[in-house]
Amino acid sequence: MPAAAVCKLHNIALLLFLLLALQQQIKNSLLPADQSNYNDVTSVTSTQPNNKSNAEDEKAGDCLLPLQNLSQGAFVQCRKSSPSQECLTASEFWERQCYLNMTESVRFYHLGKGGGGTIFFSLVENGIVVRRDHPRPTHGIEELLNGNVSTLLINIRDPLDRFVSAFNWRSLLFCQRDGEHRKKYPSEVDDKDRGRYQPHLRPQEFCYEKSSFQKEATIIQRLYNDDINKLAESLCEESSNFEQAVGHTKFISHAKLSMEGWLRPLLLDTNTTSIKPQGLTKFMAITFEQQSGHNSSLLEHAHEAVQQLYFDHGVDEETLDILMSRKSLHLPRVSEMMTHSSNSTAKRKVLGAVGKCCLARFLEDDYRLIQSMLGDANASNVLDPFEYVHPIIREACEWGSLARRQRCRADLQSMLHRRAEFLDRSLGTCRDAVTLVDESQ
Repeated sequence: MPAAAVCKLHNIALLLFLLLALQQQIKNSLLPADQSNYNDVTSVTSTQPNNKSNAEDEKAGDCLLPLQNLSQGAFVQCRKSSPSQECLTASEFWERQCYLNMTESVRFYHLGKGGGGTIFFSLVENGIVVRRDHPRPTHGIEELLNGNVSTLLINIRDPLDRFVSAFNWRSLLFCQRDGEHRKKYPSEVDDKDRGRYQPHLRPQEFCYEKSSFQKEATIIQRLYNDDINKLAESLCEESSNFEQAVGHTKFISHAKLSMEGWLRPLLLDTNTTSIKPQGLTKFMAITFEQQSGHNSSLLEHAHEAVQQLYFDHGVDEETLDILMSRKSLHLPRVSEMMTHSSNSTAKRKVLGAVGKCCLARFLEDDYRLIQSMLGDANASNVLDPFEYVHPIIREACEWGSLARRQRCRADLQSMLHRRAEFLDRSLGTCRDAVTLVDESQ
C-alpha cells in the first residue's frame, strides 16, 4: 500500500481501534475532530427531562439552560435522537451521547509524540469535539487570523524529547530485516482487518513492510541503523554529513515538522501586528514536561483545558459541575481505557550527551519559540526570543487557574533550563561544550 494511503487511514484506524475497546453505548460518539460533516447526529435546539431522569437532576434544576445559549460558534449535537422536547438534563446529555461541537471556533494543533492523543481523547471523553490538525497543519493562516477560529490549542513537549520519541517510534514500527516475529503489514493482514491492525495501533503484533514507507524506512534502518545517536551527531553543524542529515529529517514522521514549523505563520512580521476582532484571540498551550521533583500531569492540564473551553463558550461553573457529576454513570473513561501504543520501549535507545547537544542546537528555533511564549520577564541569557511574534504567542500559559498558569510557565522554563548548556554557543562546538560541562561537574 502506498505511504500516502497508509497515512490517510491513520485517524480513522485509531478511532476504530478505540471503538472496539469501548462499550456499545459510546460506539458512535467518538468521531475524529477532523471530520466536518456528521451525517447521523441530531442538533439539539430544545429538550426536556425524560421519565428516566433521576431525582438528583431534578433537584439540580432539570434543564441545563446554558447549553441552549452557547456562544462563540459552539452548539450541542447528539448521537441519539429523541422526540422534540424543551430542555436537556445532565443525564440526558450523556444518555443521548451529546457533545459540544466547537469545530468552527477551536483548532487543535496536535504535534505528534507530544501527548496530543491523550489531550484529544480527554476532550472527547468530556463532551467536546474540536477540529484537529494532525500530523501536520491543514488550515491556512487566513482562516486563523480572519476566520471564525477564536481559540488555538497546541500540545508542547520538550522539542528534543519529542524528536527522539518520534525517531524511536518510527523505528519500532518498521519490520526488521532479520528475526522479525511480528506480522507484516499489509501483506500478512486480511483486507477486512487492515483498519484495526495497523502497526501504530498494535506495534507488538504488527510491523510495516518497508514498501509502505520506502524512503523513511531506508533512512532509519539502513542509513542510521535504528540509532538516534547517529542521526543526532550527524546534525552537528560541524559534521560533514550535516546538510544530508537535515534532508533526512524531512522524511521522519512527526519529527519532520518542528513546533516552529507548525506556528511559523504566527512568527512572520506581516501577520503579527495586531489581533483582529473576528480572528484568533486565544492561544492555549498544554504542556507535557517531567520536572525534577515534580511530574506535571498532562491529564490535569487537559482537564483544565476542558473546563476553560466550556467557560469560553458560555457554560458557567455550576452547570459544568452538574454536567460532569452525571458523566460517570453513563460514559466509561476513554483516557483511562486507552494505553497509547507508543509507550513501548522495545527499540528505544539512549541519546548521548554530544547527540543531545547537536539535536538541541538543530531545534534551536523551537526553544526560541518557547522563550517567546515566556516573554521578556523570563528572558534567559542563552537564547533570544523571536523579534516578531503574534501577541497571542506570549499568552500561551495565560489561561485557567493561577496554579495551572504557574505550572505551565514552570514546564516551559524547565525545557529551557535542561537544554541551556547545549544551547550556549559561547561554549564552542558540542564536543567542546560537553567536555567543559563534564569537567565542571
